[in-house]
Amino acid sequence: MIDRSKRYWTGDSPADIEEWLRLYVPEETLDIKPVVCHGCGGDVFRLRVDQDEGVIQVVCTACGAKKILLDGEDYWADARPRLRRCPVCKSCRDYNVDVGFARRKNGSVKWVYIGNRCTGCGTLGSYLDWKVDYEPTDGMERNI
Repeated sequence: MIDRSKRYWTGDSPADIEEWLRLYVPEETLDIKPVVCHGCGGDVFRLRVDQDEGVIQVVCTACGAKKILLDGEDYWADARPRLRRCPVCKSCRDYNVDVGFARRKNGSVKWVYIGNRCTGCGTLGSYLDWKVDYEPTDGMERNI
């Protein structure tokens, strides 16, 4: 359940990211998918993000597996990703992550939203979103 009583909204479970994304992007019908480690099934990650290049890498806290999400491999060489720390509690670096896809009428992705929840204090947010200017987007969508 989302607590909206504080300056930064918080959630008590990873499922709250979906609700937060739907409030963050109210005019869109989003297709939201959780990020889960393909190696161990874990759902807690450290995030390395470059907002300028629109890339995000997740590192599973359970097994250490690394994955560059979506179409980030195409831009990773030019990126300068930074490890993210929660801006609210200042100490936690571990997050649950969901990806929201806003779609065009033909079903391809027109915008991507990365939703995250700090596992330490529950703060909900988004370090990254970007417009997708190409089609088809099937390959990107499968790379979660």
